Amino acid sequence: MAAVKMLPPSITVWWVDDGDQTAECYVGQYGNGFEDISCPTSAEINAGLNISCAMTTDFTLQWTERDTDDTRGLCDDAAVANPTTKNYESTLNFFLDRNPNKEEESIYNEVMQLFKKPLRSGYLVQRIARHPSREPEAQEGDWVTVFKFYSGDPNILNDATAPIQMEVVFYAQGASSDGLVQVDICPQCGS
Repeated sequence: MAAVKMLPPSITVWWVDDGDQTAECYVGQYGNGFEDISCPTSAEINAGLNISCAMTTDFTLQWTERDTDDTRGLCDDAAVANPTTKNYESTLNFFLDRNPNKEEESIYNEVMQLFKKPLRSGYLVQRIARHPSREPEAQEGDWVTVFKFYSGDPNILNDATAPIQMEVVFYAQGASSDGLVQVDICPQCGS
């Protein structure tokens, strides 16, 4: 059977609160974090908010180049680059609802409420290989990456040729999954 390339839309993104918010109204509103960031469960992810359909396709959620140490040993006869600290980043752009005060909830208004104030602590979870609206729930065996962040200040983007958007830059908080990991499957504990 020939290999087939994965094509969009096949990325889903969730926000999961870390459960340790300082503002009382945020505690556990969208989940309570992860017991093991490299072994996320579908229940932990699905307790969060699927923000995919509010996002533009132009976003950043990824690891960047690791920090390295170039200390050579006595027997090294060439330069070395020993990987040390992982680095990651995220900037997400969201559509805004035409009426941000309307009674009916929309995903656009829900995301605006979620990130209207900076420094919300939580996780961005990125899943590959499933359609974000046809299969909105995380399932056992899904491949995901998980990153811990503080949300930044919401910036409004005004472009006469596109809908008004809200851009949020996220600040890495020193915890991410060990590469691509599978939901509900923990190799280290044999499940």
